[in-house]
Amino acid sequence: MPESPRPSDSEHTGRGSRPECRDRCTCPRANGSANDLDTLLATPGFSGSLLGSDVAAVAEQLPSLEQVVGVTVAGPVLMNDVGIHELPVGIGGPIRCRPSRISLRLNPARLGSALVTDPAAHVPPTLRIFDASGNTAHASYLTDTSDRLAFESLSLATGGFDGTTASHHVVSAAPRRDDTAEDRDMPSADDQIAQFDAVLEDGGTQRLRSMPGRSEDGFARVESRRVVAAFEHAALLGMPMTIATTAPGCIQMRHDRLDGAREHRGSMVIASGTCRAMINVNLVTECWVTWTDGVWGRTGSIELYDRHARCSFIATQTGSVSAETFEGWNQLVADVAR
Repeated sequence: MPESPRPSDSEHTGRGSRPECRDRCTCPRANGSANDLDTLLATPGFSGSLLGSDVAAVAEQLPSLEQVVGVTVAGPVLMNDVGIHELPVGIGGPIRCRPSRISLRLNPARLGSALVTDPAAHVPPTLRIFDASGNTAHASYLTDTSDRLAFESLSLATGGFDGTTASHHVVSAAPRRDDTAEDRDMPSADDQIAQFDAVLEDGGTQRLRSMPGRSEDGFARVESRRVVAAFEHAALLGMPMTIATTAPGCIQMRHDRLDGAREHRGSMVIASGTCRAMINVNLVTECWVTWTDGVWGRTGSIELYDRHARCSFIATQTGSVSAETFEGWNQLVADVAR
């Protein structure tokens, strides 16, 4: 595959050139390898439009698309859900995850660009958000009940997402501490917002490094088979829970009753309403039980990490669940850690 689309391809695609990263470029192309964005742009007959570099402004348009299929890809984990996007929140923002909405938590600093594509090869019109390496972080596929006019308007507004559009609503970073060596060595704050934001900041790699020293806080590395059994047991109980798939710069969350969980030869599917999370357990290298402060107090989580020491999936409880649900979940997580 050539490094860039052939001139004959670009003459009829109706797209602009790939956005330039300049000195801050971390794209795989700079290292001689391909990524999702380059592969799409190099596809003969590709038809679509790059929406510039202001991914935060693009993300704020997601709710206007109405019902879509939202998909987040995070290494060994893929989550898809059918519904209407909640207005995304940024670092430091509240935790939002309603059963009827597709909820995203974003860090624009780790995202690269956005792209709208026309239907092709049985793939419907799609809005894709890429991470800073050019790989897909989140994709929204249109359905028969989507607002096609809102989607088309994105293609016409490519000049409005070039980095000059300020995002004042939700996708804005909270003030950060000075990134000193002392700060980098300190464990993250013990609340759930800090838990998710630590993953958004760097994929959770610093958080993972701090875990072995926190056994007194109840943190424990566990075998994947115990995690699989815990999810299957929670599904048998129909337990409400929050599941989150954590791609670079993007977390897709859902809180609802767990309808099913099944593992076969290392592939696990978790079902919750219209949402499905697919986990390749064979590619999960570390599983951890962790504890943070939630609405009801000390709350357990199960976190899955890939071979790059990046968090791919979190299961926990958020919001004002019933006392029985909260106690049952914490007991289940404590049993996993034993």
